[in-house]
Amino acid sequence: MTADAVGSEVSRPTLVGYPARTDTVDFRAQLENKYRSMGRPTAQTIVDGEGEAAWIGEYHRYRVNGCDHNTATQNALAQVDGAAPAQVCSLRQFPETAIYPPRDQVVDFRRQLGSKYQSMGRTAQSAVDPEGAAIWIAEYLRYRTSGCDHQTAVERTMTQVDGNPAPATCMTQCAYYVDTPSAVSGNGGTFTANLRRTSGSCEWVALSESPWITLTRPITGGDRSALSYTVAANDTGGARTGWIRFTYAGGITYLEVSQGTKSNVVAFEFFDPATSTTATTECRVRTTSTICTLSAVITGATTTVTTYDWHVEYAYGGAKVRTQIGSLPTFSFTESCGTSPSEGTVIPIKVRLIASDAAGNTRTIYSGQGEQPALQLRVFSCQ
Repeated sequence: MTADAVGSEVSRPTLVGYPARTDTVDFRAQLENKYRSMGRPTAQTIVDGEGEAAWIGEYHRYRVNGCDHNTATQNALAQVDGAAPAQVCSLRQFPETAIYPPRDQVVDFRRQLGSKYQSMGRTAQSAVDPEGAAIWIAEYLRYRTSGCDHQTAVERTMTQVDGNPAPATCMTQCAYYVDTPSAVSGNGGTFTANLRRTSGSCEWVALSESPWITLTRPITGGDRSALSYTVAANDTGGARTGWIRFTYAGGITYLEVSQGTKSNVVAFEFFDPATSTTATTECRVRTTSTICTLSAVITGATTTVTTYDWHVEYAYGGAKVRTQIGSLPTFSFTESCGTSPSEGTVIPIKVRLIASDAAGNTRTIYSGQGEQPALQLRVFSCQ
C-alpha cells in the first residue's frame, strides 16, 4: 500500500499498510536537523540515519502485523543480512486489531540493530541518540498508519520532541448503533443485523465473539449496511447468549444474540395394524372396523413433548374429520369397508400434527409436505 493510500483509506477496515521507505528516511533527516537545532552534539551512533529509518520501520511493520518482539527482531535483522522479507505473522486490520509495540521494545530493537551494524564494521555519526531515533521513528510511523499524511505525521511527532503532549492521530471518528438484541430459536438459522451510522464517515469491521455464531461475508460495511450471520443449532440443552462485535474508528458496538433451547424434531408414521407392524403410506380398509394408526416420532429432544394435537381429514361417504388432543403420541381412528371394486379405491387423507413441548415451543407438520410422505386409505368392498 502506498503512502497516499494509507492516508486516504485508514477510516476503512484494511490491512495495516506502511508509508514508502523514502518518507521514513526523510523524517529521519528532519529529525537530525531538529536535534542539531536544539544544540545536541554529534556522536558516534554506529547505525546511519537511513539504516535506522529502514530497519526500525521493518521491525515496526512486523510488530503491528502480529509478530512478537523476538520474531519481529529476527525478521528485520535477517533482511540486514540480505535475506528476503519474511511474511508478517498475521493479517491484521486497522483499526480493529493494530497494536503498536511499547517504546522500550523498539529501543531494544535499535540496540540490537546497533550490535548487528558494529559486527559488520559499520560506523556513523549523528546528533540523534539511538534511543531518540527509535522512539521518534516509531511515533512517526504510528501517525502514518493512523491516517496522517507525511507532513502531518512529521509535525505531530516534532511537537512531541519539543516537549508537548502527543496530538491525536488522523483517524476519522464516528459512531454506530445496531439492531436491538436478536432472539433466535434453538434450531439456529441465518439472520441479518442492520447498522446505522450516527456520526462520522468511517466503516465498521465485524467479529464474532462466540464459536456458534458465524459471520458470512461481507464482514465490513458502512452506514445502513447489513451483516448476515449464521447461528448453529443449540445442542447444549440450555439457553445461551453470544455477541457480535462491530469495531470502527471511534468505538465498539455489540449485538447480543440470545438463543433458546433447541426445539424437538417432530415427524409421524402411519400404520396398518391388520397387515404389518412396519410403517406404511396406506391403510387398507377391508372390514367394518378397520383401525388405522398414526404415531409421532420425536428426535433430538431437549425438552419433553407435553401435547399432541392430531387432525385428520378425508372424503369417504362425505367429508370426515378425526381429531385428538392430549398427551398420547399415537392416534388411531376406525373406518368401514364399502362397496368399492375389489382392487380398492384410493382415498387421500390429510394429516396435521402440532407438537408442543414443556418450554412452550411448537412444531407443526403435515402429510405430503417436507419429508412427510403423502398418505391414503385404500377401501375395499366388504367381504
